[in-house]
Amino acid sequence: MRLLGEIDGTTNRFCSPISASKILALTQASAAPGLTLARTISNPTITRQAMPSITQDIQRCAQHLRDGQLVAMPTETVYGLAADARQEDAVHQVFSLKGRPSTNPLIVHLEEASQASQWATEITPQAQRLMAAFWPGPLTLVLPARDEVLRSVTAGQNSVALRVPAHPMARELLHAFGSGLVAPSANRYMSISPTSAEHVVQQFEHDALLILDGGRCQVGLESSIVSLLPGDCPRLLRRGMLGRMRLQDVLAQPLQDSDGAVRAPGQHHRHYAPTTPALGFTQVPTAALDSQQNGWIWCGAAHASQGPAINLGADPDHYATGFYAALYQLDALGLQRIYIQTPAHQEAWGAVHDRLTRACQALS
Repeated sequence: MRLLGEIDGTTNRFCSPISASKILALTQASAAPGLTLARTISNPTITRQAMPSITQDIQRCAQHLRDGQLVAMPTETVYGLAADARQEDAVHQVFSLKGRPSTNPLIVHLEEASQASQWATEITPQAQRLMAAFWPGPLTLVLPARDEVLRSVTAGQNSVALRVPAHPMARELLHAFGSGLVAPSANRYMSISPTSAEHVVQQFEHDALLILDGGRCQVGLESSIVSLLPGDCPRLLRRGMLGRMRLQDVLAQPLQDSDGAVRAPGQHHRHYAPTTPALGFTQVPTAALDSQQNGWIWCGAAHASQGPAINLGADPDHYATGFYAALYQLDALGLQRIYIQTPAHQEAWGAVHDRLTRACQALS
């Protein structure tokens, strides 16, 4: 078996074909005085191609956002394509660059829970309890929107999705910027969500996008989304690693599933998907193990295979942290198929199962 790697919660270091450090070094080097490479590009027969720029300069990113430009920013869940949530043109840029339909609402990221009242007309006691328990963190709340909230952000709905991220660099950026940022996953629509700056580069390799490098995302899957709208019961619109039982314990009442009345991100039947066809399995397709053109993602007990394999382990949190990184690594190898072992059907694996059903087909 060509075992590419095993991921644990702290050292999940999968290297993409282009590393952030190399790109940053090239960016810095191109500005160095007297560098031959910088002058050779000036040849009139050569067209300079747009490319992403990686930085850790918070103030530069904040100014970029104030100027109505986009910045890919880290969060604890995935990297987001950030824009000023109050600037209509900036919000439209997000939809355009991602290829995201305008019917798919965006989440507004805030620095502090106290800012929620600037976006929502009502902060119920239920919302206050969830905010106190899980913000900053991987929880999005859908609340009734104030009239001044852009309807391009809410996809025409009278509700707004709000979150306070826990990633320290995201919080620094929000503090420096001073207002709310929309930040859907920094990828092309329906493709694999990025959990590193390198992944964002792969998604937008020909776009002049500024990327704030905050390292690997520690949660690795998108936030849980809970709807708390007047006249309706609390609903879980999207599963995240913050599970239903923990949310219900704080709410002190059951969370119902979505009834489709409120649109939320990440609900398309195909989402988070690699270019390579991906197949989920519970019983190992033994004949496929002999082909070098098949890649494998295991959740614990891996079988020997001729093709490349990644074992994410049997812990749901560790698995979630490394899942998208594993998909990126295998998707870059030009394989015929990626086989993904389906983990146990338990509450702790709920978010992983949700992503698997959208990223791959089930083997019959």
